[in-house]
Amino acid sequence: MRQALTIACLVSASLVGPVPHGVMAQGQERRDVQRPAPSPKQILSLAFSSATLQARAAQIAAERETRPEVRRFAQAAVEFRTEHLRRLEALAREHGLTLPAVMEFEHQVILENLEPLDFLALSRRYAEVQVQALEQELQIYRAALQTADEALISFARQTLPQLEQQLEGARKALAAVQP
Repeated sequence: MRQALTIACLVSASLVGPVPHGVMAQGQERRDVQRPAPSPKQILSLAFSSATLQARAAQIAAERETRPEVRRFAQAAVEFRTEHLRRLEALAREHGLTLPAVMEFEHQVILENLEPLDFLALSRRYAEVQVQALEQELQIYRAALQTADEALISFARQTLPQLEQQLEGARKALAAVQP
């Protein structure tokens, strides 16, 4: 679970609201600084990396021997992510953006740590990663709603219910394999 928590590092405070300014000395007044809204490029790049991580993780879990509940979820996730990644790439093209060719470093590490696992260890770890990644991805898309980009807002509105459904499925898969 520790590696899954590194996904939280990717969703910067600028995506989720005000952050404390500096370290406070005793007696100092706390000041919150509202960071500017993330750019469409930042949102799309992070969303693409997260979706790529989840697609690859789902492929691993769907192709190997995992618990049936997890395998069913992974197979459905592969289908969802294939279409979702296509839509993200199309949106990026509409914005004239080039998405990164590689995942964020933390996403790469999570995937590398998932690859050698099998059986119940893979089932549990995959489900944990999915729950954490989907929770973070929901934050990314909620941040997209705060931008002035109508196409991105529309995409986020369409995607959020789908991600919430995916998260529900991931939580069920995790519950089925928890000790």
